[in-house]
Amino acid sequence: MQVIKELCSAKKYSAAALGYFDGIHIGHRNVIRKTVACSVSGLVPVVFTFSQLPKNILSSGKTELLQPFSQKVKMLESLGIERLYCPDFLEFRDMSPDRFVEKILHEQLKAKKVFCGFNYHFGKNGAGDSLSLKKLCEPFEIEVSVAEPVVLDGDVVSSTRIRTLLKEGMIAEANRLLGYDFGIESEIIHGNHIGRGLGFPTINQNAEEGILLPKFGVYASVVTIDGEKFCGVTNVGVKPTVGKYNPLYETWMPLYTGKDLYGKTVDVRLKEFLRPERKFKTLQELKDTVLENGRQSLDLLRL
Repeated sequence: MQVIKELCSAKKYSAAALGYFDGIHIGHRNVIRKTVACSVSGLVPVVFTFSQLPKNILSSGKTELLQPFSQKVKMLESLGIERLYCPDFLEFRDMSPDRFVEKILHEQLKAKKVFCGFNYHFGKNGAGDSLSLKKLCEPFEIEVSVAEPVVLDGDVVSSTRIRTLLKEGMIAEANRLLGYDFGIESEIIHGNHIGRGLGFPTINQNAEEGILLPKFGVYASVVTIDGEKFCGVTNVGVKPTVGKYNPLYETWMPLYTGKDLYGKTVDVRLKEFLRPERKFKTLQELKDTVLENGRQSLDLLRL
C-alpha cells in the first residue's frame, strides 16, 4: 500500500473512504469494505484521513488513540486499501467544505465514489456533514454512500464506546466491537529481571505515548512470536510491588521455553481481564498469584 503525506494529482480514478478510522472497528470496516469492493469496477480503493486526530489539534484535551499509526497502515493494507492519504491536518483546518470537495476529492484524488460514516464531518470547524457532502459532490458526478451506524448490544459501535470499555477492563466486549483483539505490537525491552528470579521470566514492552492504556490489571493474553502463538499472562500498569512507575505491558508465557526475545518485535493481544493490578506484601505472594493467573489463562485459552 502506498502511503501519501504530500498530495499530488492521482493518475487513476478512485473510490475514497473518508474518516479518521481510529481503531478500524467493525463500523469502520463496513465503510472500508464497500470502498475496496469498487476495485472490481476499476476504481483504486483509497482512504483519506489525517496524520493527527483533528480534535486533538482543535481542543486542549487529548483523546488517547486506540492504535498507533503503524498498526493502522498494516490493517488498512490487509483490508485491501491501495493508497492511504494522510496529510497534516493543519494544512486543511481552514479549508471550506466546498473547496475540499473540489480541490481534494475531485482534482487530487480523482474520486468517482466516496464512502463515509453517518457522523462524518469535514471542512473548517467541521461545517460539512454527510448530507452536504452529497450536495457538494453532485456537480462533479461523485457518488456518495453514507454507511448506517452499526449497532451491537443495543448501542452504536464507536471509538468512544470502545475506549470506555477498555478503561473499565471490559476487554472481551471491546474486542467484539473492534472485530479483533486489542493489544500491543512492539519491541521487547529489558526489565528489572525480578520475574526471572522468581521462576517466571517475563517480556516487557513500553506503552506508546498517546495510545490508550486499558484498565490497569492482569489479562489472559495471546502472544505471537514469529507466527507461533503462546498463552500469556499480561500485566498492564506500573508494577507497584517492585516500584516500577512507568506504564508498560509485562507478559509471562507459562509454556514458552525459547531463547531471550530482547530487541525482537512481539505481538501481545489481550483476551480476558483476570484481576486488577495491586501491590503485594511479599514477592512470594506475588509469585503465587502470578502462577495462579497462569493456570487461569491456560484454562481459558487452551492454545
